[in-house]
Amino acid sequence: MKKTFVAAAFTLGVTLQPALGQDMSAAQAHARLGVEAAEGQYLGYASLCDLEARIRNVNLPKQRKPANAKQGERRPTNGYRPKPAHIPATQVFDNLWFLGTASTTTWLYGTEEGYVLIDGLTTDAQAQKYVIEGMEATGLSPSAITAILVTHGHGDHYGGADYLAELLGVDILMSREDWDLVATLGMHPRFGPPPRTGGIVEDGDVLRAGSSEMILYLTPGHTPGTISPILKVSDGDSQHVAMLWGGTGFNFGPDVKIFQTYAASAQKMREIAKASGVDVFLSGHPRRDGTVKLLAQLPSRANEAAHPFVRGAGGYALFDVLEHCALAQAERFLAQSEE
Repeated sequence: MKKTFVAAAFTLGVTLQPALGQDMSAAQAHARLGVEAAEGQYLGYASLCDLEARIRNVNLPKQRKPANAKQGERRPTNGYRPKPAHIPATQVFDNLWFLGTASTTTWLYGTEEGYVLIDGLTTDAQAQKYVIEGMEATGLSPSAITAILVTHGHGDHYGGADYLAELLGVDILMSREDWDLVATLGMHPRFGPPPRTGGIVEDGDVLRAGSSEMILYLTPGHTPGTISPILKVSDGDSQHVAMLWGGTGFNFGPDVKIFQTYAASAQKMREIAKASGVDVFLSGHPRRDGTVKLLAQLPSRANEAAHPFVRGAGGYALFDVLEHCALAQAERFLAQSEE
């Protein structure tokens, strides 16, 4: 094992074994490849390769508060909960805006002739502040939103979606698999109830926002029906293709088959991204891919300067991180089941 790898793993807080000079298991070999791929632009993803990480399962049916209970804010035992960092609505491309916090993003895709909102933030209050008020502060029209696409059925992405859908009179769109998932989740003390009704989208569907369009791909793993869209974006006269990896964390329990499915989804999207000419790689969680730092570079960007969000061929390292970290965890739990 390279010394540089050990140093990088230590810096990233990823627990890897064995020590120098010892043979590696299949899990450790995949973890090494995943962490090495994360070095540089994808450090926020490297923790997926931590072979001592506790893997909880948030996709299990829950018995929680009744659906008519009010949405609240979850508080830790010490009574302190930091407020999400305020980031103003920021135009990233001519037809793509960042709305949200340093923790969770909603992407606004399209122009005033029509928008699709991708995800609905964590709570109704966040949706009102960062979507409605954020758009209005920059002169954008919330009424131009024609649909809300929820990438996957977790509350930090659907928490404010039902509020926005009712306010704007639009549909919430999810995969059939994740509509089935959210139907089992019940009321969450922080996110509120999951949405109950909306439209179903399938693998390969085209979703239009005015003259802009995206293609939707199912990438199961994070949830059974996670959606990872590919979007055409423009930067003046330059045209680019973006991909949003729809669901990142390993919070579906120590299930070997799901980890293998997750890896297969990363393989699938690598090939689709290459065939589509993807050169922009987006996340729903800004800490994963350094989105906040990239946003900070936009105001001072000189004319004709490279766009900070355009990663080019180097961005495909993302799929290596996702695939190898998922396979590392699959091998980890497979080995444990055989002990």
